[in-house]
Amino acid sequence: MSSLEEKRENGSVLVIIGWVMMLFAFLVMFFHPAAIKLGESRIDIIAVCLAATGLLLSLVGARVKSRSR
Repeated sequence: MSSLEEKRENGSVLVIIGWVMMLFAFLVMFFHPAAIKLGESRIDIIAVCLAATGLLLSLVGARVKSRSR
């Protein structure tokens, strides 16, 4: 079994990875107008998937982190 400190660190890492993924989703949306001009329509789906996955990882990480206290 892992110690409480390891669980807290794992939770913190998941939260950070989640925020980074959401940051990339916003970066993708920043370039969205240029993609429309080039005829690319899948960029919406990519941004939504990144944001949803990032939010999910942040919530799971916060839950793991809070349960280890």
